[in-house]
Amino acid sequence: ARGVSGGVAGGLRMVDGYSGTVVDRAESWLREQPIGSLLDKKELKGLLVELDGDEDFWTTQKPKFDDIWKQIDSHLRQEERPLDVILRKGMLASIAEGVEGVPIPEDILKAFMRTKAVESLAGAILYTGILEFMQRADVLGNVVNSLPVIGPVRKQVNAALKEALDQTLGGQIKDFLGTQSRPAVEQMITFILSPDNKKGFGRSGRRAAEYVLSRPVNKLLPSLETSDGLRDQVWSSIRQSAGTLSDEDTFLDSFFEQMNDRTLGEFLPDIPPTAKRGMLVVWQKFLDSESGMGLSSSSPQRRRERDFE
Repeated sequence: ARGVSGGVAGGLRMVDGYSGTVVDRAESWLREQPIGSLLDKKELKGLLVELDGDEDFWTTQKPKFDDIWKQIDSHLRQEERPLDVILRKGMLASIAEGVEGVPIPEDILKAFMRTKAVESLAGAILYTGILEFMQRADVLGNVVNSLPVIGPVRKQVNAALKEALDQTLGGQIKDFLGTQSRPAVEQMITFILSPDNKKGFGRSGRRAAEYVLSRPVNKLLPSLETSDGLRDQVWSSIRQSAGTLSDEDTFLDSFFEQMNDRTLGEFLPDIPPTAKRGMLVVWQKFLDSESGMGLSSSSPQRRRERDFE
């Protein structure tokens, strides 16, 4: 079922029956292909090495990447609506429920909590709490107030004793906390991972997600300077990825060992009909163009068209 209508004279107009068959067959063929039959390890490594060494390519792509980043960043900075307004109705609740139900990975939590920064934070919190307790309890003040001294002298003695306490006990407290920060962090890890507390932390995660989704998009963005730094870091990672992968024979060996016989269809998502129609619109515009006319009128192309009819 093929016909010609509209477009440039001589161009091929693909009606739904014909064009749908083309897309469906192409999709079916791709899904049936084993990954190893499409590209073997040697070919992939050769392509990665060539890509990594093509400095002209990377030099020309960097300005394009920067421009795309700038356009997206500029658009987001003008967006004053919150995400819970932009997203489809009901998606907010779905995201919040998803965050609430996500379990905390134990290994990642331990790796994060056992860092020097977190241990220092725990020590600082304990130190502040101890000093705050001593100041509120005012043990020294109560002792001085019970002495038979007049008001002004009592205030001077009280201030001097507190200063001496900070100088003498402050160092001792810090030394003590230096040995207690790690055990305190371990207790925090145990507390977070406790089954009795999982629901509480899940609800906290949900509230955090709802807060983020309720804020205007432009308020969620970092400063321009930070955004530029992040852009350069992302580009650097992309630039290094080709060289890193081409040097990692172990990774490539493992990849092809596991994926060689698996078909592409195991990883490709289903293509919705609307997406197929969009692809056909673009393809039709190409066939109607001057560049596509020669392709659609060639003899091999005509034979392939008859095969699909």
